[in-house]
Amino acid sequence: MNDRPQQDDRTAVSLALTETVRKVHGVSEVYSSAPVVVATVSKVTQLVTRGAVSPDVVAVSEVDGELVVAVTIGVSEGVSATQVCRDVYDAIAEQLGAALSDPLRPLSIAVKVARIG
Repeated sequence: MNDRPQQDDRTAVSLALTETVRKVHGVSEVYSSAPVVVATVSKVTQLVTRGAVSPDVVAVSEVDGELVVAVTIGVSEGVSATQVCRDVYDAIAEQLGAALSDPLRPLSIAVKVARIG
């Protein structure tokens, strides 16, 4: 089996979701949701190849038929981190709901705050 087209689809979804999250009021930064080792290797590869590799920022995967989305954000000072997380969650759910061919497909969205201010 060739998993490449499916991976390419997830990468495209990741990039689109990253742009959506960046537009949410109160989001100051979007960080890589990849484990530290993976993010570090991706960054080193990007530096060595002079930017040819662009790591996904919003992690999109599939686990047991469930679409799993994880994002780590920075929140601007003076706004409610709780509200920003809700707004990010809603923006992701709305974008994916419009894009998914099966609206009943299980979906998990995790929004983490790495920094405030």
